[in-house]
Amino acid sequence: MIKIDEIKVKIEDKQEDLITISVVEPEPTSIGIEVEPVPSQLIHLDIRRTLDNNYIIYDHPLFDIVVNPDKKKIMTFVKKFAKTEAYPHQDAFFDYLKSRGVILADTVKGGNIFGSIEATYPANKKMDVVKVVLLNIFMFLRTELPKLKKALDYDFEVDHMIVDPTPEDSTEYGEVPQQKKKGTMDPFYTQYYGLLYRI
Repeated sequence: MIKIDEIKVKIEDKQEDLITISVVEPEPTSIGIEVEPVPSQLIHLDIRRTLDNNYIIYDHPLFDIVVNPDKKKIMTFVKKFAKTEAYPHQDAFFDYLKSRGVILADTVKGGNIFGSIEATYPANKKMDVVKVVLLNIFMFLRTELPKLKKALDYDFEVDHMIVDPTPEDSTEYGEVPQQKKKGTMDPFYTQYYGLLYRI
């Protein structure tokens, strides 16, 4: 592409009927670009490699993550003693991978085991795809686990308060004397609620 300010125009007016215009293209200049190598990142996961070449990640408290390099699949299986519903967290996990371009969005589906969800990731010959998958799983767990831990701790505290309350929040048997009528509800009021709204 020729810039307008770099065009040199030469007009010869020796002949009245002939005008010669010569355009001189500027010589291309070389641009030097230096690309710095990306430093390697060390991640820590509670991971195990199986005999059939799969990777199982146990870091999440509600479900296990399985990476199958042979079938190019990422699967999640709900833990046996999960304390809360795992599906919203599985959905958030695959949404994160989808937004990062790790999995194919149209391959997210339920697996053949109850509560399992799976998706397929694309092949790429220019990079190690398994390392990319593991790195993105680590990034998701790094943001997900602190929030999930607070929610699970809150549920534990509520259950603990009900099952084993403190002396201030509990009464011993016989501390409150028994009476025939207590509170504001009349035990002898036996009229059905539907009879109150007759026309």
